[in-house]
Amino acid sequence: MTIEVIATLQARPERESDVEAALRVLLTHSRKEPGIRRYDLYRDSTRPTTFHLIEAYADEAALEAHRESAHYLRYREQAGDWLMAAPMVAVLDPVAVARGE
Repeated sequence: MTIEVIATLQARPERESDVEAALRVLLTHSRKEPGIRRYDLYRDSTRPTTFHLIEAYADEAALEAHRESAHYLRYREQAGDWLMAAPMVAVLDPVAVARGE
């Protein structure tokens, strides 16, 4: 069963471009992982220092593999001080989802 996650990160204003650059590197590597179905980055349209990652994993093993990957751990170490607070992460259970073909 696919596991879907939304992570919300708020950059310190003076580090906004650094956070975006680090997230783009994370995206590039994460999208190459075999168990990742989706890994997309959005900027909040009303709060430009807030970013949202929308992620989908093939299963729990794929999510755990991502969390243990070198590029994810490197990002966390690098960007931790650039954020206003710890990321808010929500693992979602589908209720009513439309799937495109």
